[in-house]
Amino acid sequence: MRIGGLATGMDIDELVNKLMTAERVPLNKMQQNQTTLTWQRDAFRDVNKTLKELDDMMLDMKLSKAYNTKKS
Repeated sequence: MRIGGLATGMDIDELVNKLMTAERVPLNKMQQNQTTLTWQRDAFRDVNKTLKELDDMMLDMKLSKAYNTKKS
């Protein structure tokens, strides 16, 4: 049987909840950092994808026969 702080006058459940909240602070910060890093990774992937598309487009234009024809 559990007596919730009646003998000592302290609310043990409240103290445990406050301690657990304090212990979760580093975990919450780590999860926020992970979310930020995920957003950054996705942004870099988008930029790299766009640059690759531009590079492919420039290569296609460079190899296009329209630029290689000569007429006199």
